[in-house]
Amino acid sequence: MQLRIHDDPAGFLADAGAFLRTATAENSAIMALLGRMIAAPVPDDADPYLACAIDRGTVVAAAVYASSSTLQITAGPASAFALFATGLAARERQPKCMVGPRESCEAFGEAWRELTGGAFKLRFNLRHLALTATPAPSNTRGEMRRPQPGDYELIADWLCAFMLEAQLPAEEPARLRARLRQRMERGFTRVWFDDGAVSFAGFGEIRDGAGPGAARIGPVYTPPQWRGRGYASALVAELSRELLQGGKRTIFLTTDLANPISNGIYEKIGYRRAAEHFHFDLTPAPAGQAV
Repeated sequence: MQLRIHDDPAGFLADAGAFLRTATAENSAIMALLGRMIAAPVPDDADPYLACAIDRGTVVAAAVYASSSTLQITAGPASAFALFATGLAARERQPKCMVGPRESCEAFGEAWRELTGGAFKLRFNLRHLALTATPAPSNTRGEMRRPQPGDYELIADWLCAFMLEAQLPAEEPARLRARLRQRMERGFTRVWFDDGAVSFAGFGEIRDGAGPGAARIGPVYTPPQWRGRGYASALVAELSRELLQGGKRTIFLTTDLANPISNGIYEKIGYRRAAEHFHFDLTPAPAGQAV
């Protein structure tokens, strides 16, 4: 088995795209990230780690580490994740967490511990959901809109609150805000409006060989004072309608299985289980520990 590293996301997608599409739901987050990196790169995308494991000329696993502290990995043989761990360690990268199938994460974590002395620990059980049928219009008070430039500061504050509440790895607020501004400028955010913005959602396109055939919604956030009124449910349903009616074949989103409220909301809209993923924290070896 060989490790192949790419310098640019377009080359990586050309190499690994067919493999990723064999499990689109499971790999939707990676594919959406690559699409964004190709269409609208940001400074944080410089020098990414985009790796494929090749067995007899065929891609059997892939790993992506770019523009955040999260390593995303696919399914594949355990030996592939030892290669990925070796490649990351050689480049002195220190991901804070990894997301992928449980077996893949555990294989990477064991190899990472042997190489660096770092530890890994399960934090979330995630579920990818998929929607292919257009949901019915919402009867919730208000309407979905594209946010206006004047909404930027409010939504940026909400995004930071979402990251904190979801217990996701801390990112510099300036980076979060820069990526949000770009998404808003490209039209990849929506708000639910009821005498003012009360909820927001982001989304991205997933490109396949036939073009932008799918989309991925996330994050979705409603401030505590506006919860319990159906705003998030209405926003996700209406955004899903817009995307499907605009030509997308499938809409994906991800939930934390420990949050029954959000899972119930999406199931009522029509989303169904498509794949299981797991979020593991990665912590560096204690200072001075020999490896």
